[in-house]
Amino acid sequence: MIRAATFRFSFLLVGLLLVFTSCESSLELPVNDNPKLTIVSQLSSSNTTTAKVYVYSSLSASDSSSFHIPDNLEVEVTELETDYSIRLVSTTEKGRTYFGFPANFLKEGFSYTISAFAPGFESVRATTRIPKPSTISNLMIENFSIEPSTKNEFKNIVRYTVVFDINHFESNQYYHLVFYNMYDNMPNAFLVDPELSDDQPFLRHYDFGILIDKDDLVEGQPLSFDFVDWVLIDRNLNQVYVELRTITQEYYKYHSTLARQLIVRQDPFAEPVTIFNNIEGGFGNFSGFSPDVISSNLPE
Repeated sequence: MIRAATFRFSFLLVGLLLVFTSCESSLELPVNDNPKLTIVSQLSSSNTTTAKVYVYSSLSASDSSSFHIPDNLEVEVTELETDYSIRLVSTTEKGRTYFGFPANFLKEGFSYTISAFAPGFESVRATTRIPKPSTISNLMIENFSIEPSTKNEFKNIVRYTVVFDINHFESNQYYHLVFYNMYDNMPNAFLVDPELSDDQPFLRHYDFGILIDKDDLVEGQPLSFDFVDWVLIDRNLNQVYVELRTITQEYYKYHSTLARQLIVRQDPFAEPVTIFNNIEGGFGNFSGFSPDVISSNLPE
């Protein structure tokens, strides 16, 4: 399956909606008449113009009744290394209100604390960092083949294997791999997901890509993922991209519990999964990541 990759930093809202609309163990949490503030934001220094903080009120971690933004809401972020604080400014775009960051404020290797205040609500806070990125090397496209579709004469079926190494930076532990392709006569990239085999211990992200814990990697062995794609006759695949997001533990726990929660929904006898929450006094997720993107043309 391929999807338009205007995704680069838009999955934030997707995960947020999944938290509030899914049937998971957070339903066990008590719902009372005192709503709490919810914060959801994943920070990266490479996307300051699109890094967004969403803050609103919820009755519980699973409350989907509304996304009410309290009046006189204030959001403050402090860079811990310099103890420099800024008050974020709210912006409404296409009916959604968020708080944005000024240019060049977010930096790799720095830690940040976010605080939110509103009259009638308990103050909430959380801390995360933007990790220095690990990198990809030795990217190769192997076993490339194109075959006519047996069902549609205007389509071709493309099969290939993506092989690469991860150069781990210092103690980096968690990653989110994202794959997307460019095609002839198409202005945008499209998301593609690999076909995971039973012997691969990685967790498929609930929306796109693969979540990886370094402990599941075999030292000295490159990563290898098989893909099956389709292309139109006049829109051949011309370039394959791999994005390695080095992510914080808070990012990994949040997105992995979301992914597992969707898996157990298919099994009525499975143990419920509690969505990870690192917002003190409220709900949500505040975490960071740093991307490294590499691409390859197809074999001749």
